[in-house]
Amino acid sequence: MRRSGYYGRKPSRSYEGIILTVRKTSAKQLVVTVLTRQAGILHVLARRSTQGKMGYGTLAPLAEMTFDVFEKDGVYTLTEYDCRSNKRLRQLTWDGYVYSQIFVEIVLFMAGGEADEVLYNLVRLYGRAIELKDVRIVTLIAGWQLMALTGFLPDIDTARVFYQGQGYCQQPVYYIDDEMPENMKELPLTPTVRQTWKTLVHYPWGTEKTVNLRGSDLKFLEALLYNYVNQCSERQMKTPELLVARG
Repeated sequence: MRRSGYYGRKPSRSYEGIILTVRKTSAKQLVVTVLTRQAGILHVLARRSTQGKMGYGTLAPLAEMTFDVFEKDGVYTLTEYDCRSNKRLRQLTWDGYVYSQIFVEIVLFMAGGEADEVLYNLVRLYGRAIELKDVRIVTLIAGWQLMALTGFLPDIDTARVFYQGQGYCQQPVYYIDDEMPENMKELPLTPTVRQTWKTLVHYPWGTEKTVNLRGSDLKFLEALLYNYVNQCSERQMKTPELLVARG
């Protein structure tokens, strides 16, 4: 890999990572958000002309990449890269693609600023799993496992769930807490739902094991996940709205 000699630049560094988002900021420049093994999330500048000239593969969400950057004044610029694009992503239906972006948004909301080997491996496993399995189910599994990894998972046996009609993008409003919030009602959870919830959290990756979900449980645990991400991050997920807008 090349080493920069320009004044003010630090020597280039090598990383391996998984692309989360690619955003165009101008006709000639992209910002690539990458979850790296070595440093957590990095926002890297890349010239659009870079693709195919300074590296291999297409810069796209959930692609695995090894790359070099130089850093100056806190700004990272891509120099060389080798990218393994996620072929399955190009074959997904619209809904399937949205589910993959829902998981990316959860990662962006919940990931800390430091390197996390376990989180990195979960995101990598997710990207590979959607090439083989139902992306909706995989997103639900990985989403709840991510909440567990970040330390926000409640005690499933005793968790209390409260609800209040519909909110953003026609999703039911759920809230997990020990005490009942004002103007909300408690939603009793059946033993079956709690057991299904546990199954998702403890699902073993890399096996042929399948998860059988009733339609009502799937919808509930999805909506609960999105609401809980909002609750823990104190932000509002936007990607689930794309399912409603399409539907």
